[in-house]
Amino acid sequence: MTHSEELLLSLDKSWKQVSTAWKKARSKTSEGSVHDLRVSTRRLIAMLDMTQALSKDNHIPKLQRRFKKVLKRMGPLRDLQVQLGTVSRLRQAGLVQDFKRTLERRERRAVDKIRKQLMKHAKRRLAVRVKDVRSEFTRLQQKLNDDAIHRSIERTLKARRNEFLTSRRRFQPADADTLHKMRIALKKYRYSVEAALPVLGNSAKERARDMQTFQKLLGDTRDVELLRAELERWAAKRGKKIAAVPVLDRLTQKKEDLLKKINDSAASFEHVLESEKLKPVIESIHAAGAVSNVESPRLEMETAAKPKSN
Repeated sequence: MTHSEELLLSLDKSWKQVSTAWKKARSKTSEGSVHDLRVSTRRLIAMLDMTQALSKDNHIPKLQRRFKKVLKRMGPLRDLQVQLGTVSRLRQAGLVQDFKRTLERRERRAVDKIRKQLMKHAKRRLAVRVKDVRSEFTRLQQKLNDDAIHRSIERTLKARRNEFLTSRRRFQPADADTLHKMRIALKKYRYSVEAALPVLGNSAKERARDMQTFQKLLGDTRDVELLRAELERWAAKRGKKIAAVPVLDRLTQKKEDLLKKINDSAASFEHVLESEKLKPVIESIHAAGAVSNVESPRLEMETAAKPKSN
């Protein structure tokens, strides 16, 4: 099977995964179904990126923007569901219990809104656009040889790698915006590697998992900060800021611990990518495994209302 045929199969698989996740998220808008739809959508966007580099189809960027709108619409609900999961691990009494009820009300409203947006006709319109892109790529298959595909994938992966390195250098622990940009750049890099797996082969799967581990570290840090900021606003609005101090302090400490891990891990990750700068990108993917020693952190919250003394 040629690389172009493999990429075409991957495009079909990516759309099928989005379609399946879409149906589940519309019928049961749970944290898991929303997460699956967001991940499958990001993978399809990356797959379209690879297709665009090869076919130069002018319709692809517009289709990517449509899928990015789907991601953006689900973002607030995803954040609420993650916050609820974290708050549920705290002792359910007093202020925490009241805050959780507020989040639950917001989640119900967000779920109703998302279900309306994930209607069948919206997915059908996207399906038509994906079919058009597939048809154009099929038409160009005979003109694409394996060497040309390799070169195109290398250029795409190199661009994504450089975007991540740039965001890494600009990262400042005290600046949440720089953390967010680094996380987004790493997501694009990781999903591009995954999209290229039919060409890169199974050896790149482990590298993609390593990127996922580091991505989770960045995501956990962002989630803690979002929860801390939301709790602080909620408590101030209700005149309960003093009562919220113990929980806020614990969230702040958790964030600082995660930021330290980010600094330690990102520095070694950047060193590996920079050391492979002059080598072909497909080879550098194999070297990126140095990040595999990064532990995948979990948001483990103490169940006491006040922090325990050491």
